[in-house]
Formats: sequence, C-alpha cells, structure tokens
Amino acid sequence: MSEIFINLDANFIFVLMLLHCFIGLCASIVADMKGYSFPLWLLIGLIGGTFALIASLRLQSKC
Repeated sequence: MSEIFINLDANFIFVLMLLHCFIGLCASIVADMKGYSFPLWLLIGLIGGTFALIASLRLQSKC
C-alpha cells in the first residue's frame, strides 16, 4: 500500500493540483453569484478546494 505514495508520478500530482485550483475557482464563482467577494472566495477556494465549494454552495444569497 505504501508503494502508491512512494511512486507518485509528477503528472498525476500536477493534474490533482490543477483540479484543486479549478474547484477553488468554481467556489469563488458560486460565492460571487450570491453577492460575496470574488477575490476573498478565490483565496478561500484555492486553500480549501472541495470544502470551500461546499461552503459556497451553502451560503445564503445577499441579493
């Protein structure tokens, strides 16, 4: 089982990081559509990824 973590391909890691950033961008777009700050939620999304997307989907609309 530990062989999986030892032999990670650089391309695989790059794709995972790209997907994480895309999910963060989606979180910021969702929050922006609900009336929240895009740059703030972009930062939150890039750090939090999937958790930020779930949080932005649960936000109440300001409009």
